[in-house]
Amino acid sequence: MNKIVNKALFYKEWIYVKWITLLTIAIILFSKAYEIISQLNQTTIFVQHNQIVWNDYWFNNGLYAENINVFIMILIVIILAMTLFLGEKTSETQGFIASMPFTRKEMIFNKWLVGVVSLLISFAVTYIFLSLFYLLKIKGLDTTINPYSDIIKWFFMNTFQYICIFTFMMLIQAVMGNSIVSGIVGGIIVMVPTFITMVAQNLIVRYYGYTHYQYMIFYKLSSWLNICFYNLSQQSLVKTLINNDSAFAFSYYSNYKSKLLVFFLLTCLFLYLAYVAYKRRNIEYNLRLIGFKNLEPVFIMGFAICLGLLAGVIIGNQSLRKFGIYFIIFTIIGYFISKLLLKVLSSKK
Repeated sequence: MNKIVNKALFYKEWIYVKWITLLTIAIILFSKAYEIISQLNQTTIFVQHNQIVWNDYWFNNGLYAENINVFIMILIVIILAMTLFLGEKTSETQGFIASMPFTRKEMIFNKWLVGVVSLLISFAVTYIFLSLFYLLKIKGLDTTINPYSDIIKWFFMNTFQYICIFTFMMLIQAVMGNSIVSGIVGGIIVMVPTFITMVAQNLIVRYYGYTHYQYMIFYKLSSWLNICFYNLSQQSLVKTLINNDSAFAFSYYSNYKSKLLVFFLLTCLFLYLAYVAYKRRNIEYNLRLIGFKNLEPVFIMGFAICLGLLAGVIIGNQSLRKFGIYFIIFTIIGYFISKLLLKVLSSKK
């Protein structure tokens, strides 16, 4: 472990990302505090007017409410990974990096460790706030239906998810040369499973009709493929004390332990691949769009197919025939655009 963790290297990387850590703390803390306090205020006002508790699950609802926009958090993670790689992907730093007394293994693992610590601190601060708030309000809480374990589950689900996504963004940064383009491509790739399942479901519903069985298949499929949305809670309706005909939502994480295991395995895989890519990449390729020549066809075809699917859904949504035509046309266009991007953004200096 001592051969991997280098204090000097860790501190050097931490200087660049500490402002991102502060920003992340502010976003997560404000959003969770706002949602829980809003739920409490709504319940308090209702009690004052009706002399009865409307929603005993107010803490549960506020905790699991996804007012932390997933896309904002993904953007933060992208910026975090991009910042850690940005300084070394310039013509001015190539020679300096080559002369540094650190191994590639030390460099990549310290970057990852700094990013993980940044995310852990951000969620830990909010975890402490939630714990203190819970203890202060425990007299007014039904701890049977608002257990403290909900806070622990929230902490682990979110930290595991965003550490996993951050590690994937590091892999993209290790494979590609241009840091900014790498961040954009990484953000697109993590949303591809969501996009593909939406396109497939849209096409099937449009041309074969809607069935509940079909909906459930796509729902289950997308819930496992779209790791960016694992932290979206499920809800079950619970009858209120006021009227048995009315109900409110009780929130929970479905397949909680299984999803944590998926995050752990994917994080290990992405970290290993990032290490291999970073170790094997030629420093001279830092200024190229793709750091490995044999991966350029993958980028070309991936870009072309995604553009074709996007155009088919937006423009050719009237019929399956039009979808196919626009898909083919824009896939060909995407092929030439990606070739042009490789040429323009892969100039050697």
